[in-house]
Amino acid sequence: MEKFYVATLNAINFLGNARVRRLIEIFGSAEKVWRAEDSAIQNANIPADAVDSFLNFRQEHPDAVEQLLEFCTDKKIGLCSYYDEEYPPLLKEIPNPPVVFYYRGKIEPRAERIAIVGTRHNTTYGEKVAQDIASELAEAGLTVVSGAARGIDTCAHKGALKRGRTVAVLGYGISRIPRHETKNLLDEIVERGGLVMTEFSPGTNATDFTFPIRNRVVAGLCRGVIVVEAGHKSGALITSTHAADFSRDVFAVPGNIFHDKSYGCHELIQDGAILIKGAKDVLDFYNMSSKKKPVAQIELEGDEQRILDLIPLGEFISDEEILMNIDDISPEEISQIILKLELKNCIIEESGRYTRV
Repeated sequence: MEKFYVATLNAINFLGNARVRRLIEIFGSAEKVWRAEDSAIQNANIPADAVDSFLNFRQEHPDAVEQLLEFCTDKKIGLCSYYDEEYPPLLKEIPNPPVVFYYRGKIEPRAERIAIVGTRHNTTYGEKVAQDIASELAEAGLTVVSGAARGIDTCAHKGALKRGRTVAVLGYGISRIPRHETKNLLDEIVERGGLVMTEFSPGTNATDFTFPIRNRVVAGLCRGVIVVEAGHKSGALITSTHAADFSRDVFAVPGNIFHDKSYGCHELIQDGAILIKGAKDVLDFYNMSSKKKPVAQIELEGDEQRILDLIPLGEFISDEEILMNIDDISPEEISQIILKLELKNCIIEESGRYTRV
């Protein structure tokens, strides 16, 4: 129950990770902070705006802790606090680590993790590079971490799921999934033994402010960060900056010198990032060997074969064209089936269009 008190405190404006930890140190537990007399909070040596925010919140929401417990139980959402054994040790090493995070899936706190990040508006080259590197690193035993955004993040998650495990760090509350394609991907990550996590309270919407906060967690979880494609002001560069600040390794994939999506990677390389040509360079850097798994017989389930039969070999088809030939399956279900076929290496995607492998 203590972790729910921690999460409730962390959700209060003007408190935040550092002040919550300070209050817990002063009072001995988050529950004792929540139940403390007003005068004790006022004398706890935190700013006046934080004191007022806490006292007002507690008065207006006396059942907040119980309501959060009920919500997480009902939605099957896990909660991990800084004080729990399953909190990732590597994440504790960064300045101002999350005092709590919400999650679905398996945490595996001591897994060897590496991040793959990049632009939301990737090229076909970037898509292939991200998927191939993620797939090979996952097959070698590394957990691939990214931010579940469009573009390179999604490519990295999909590539990792083909051969191993991945972690998605969200820049919004766990109940605020922006698109059904993202929901399908996150569900698949959980189903395949991965992890979906966020430090933001369940109702938090995505903003320009939340994503940089998310990026520090992506970097903090990992031994290193790989940047595949990034423009001059890409958010991926924020992640790589955090990685450098945390003394983590920064890798960059070179690209077309005439393409603006390569600018950030080339700038990183000029500034000392490690140039890589593929997953082998990363594995060699960490003295790891590739663990090739035997190719298993592909088993199709439910309507997967039916959808696969609609996708041609040698030419691309859009999901809208697939929908035109199916009238008894919802668009959301078709989207989920297409994702499963992609992860089973039955089809490949390029710019929202699909062809059979």
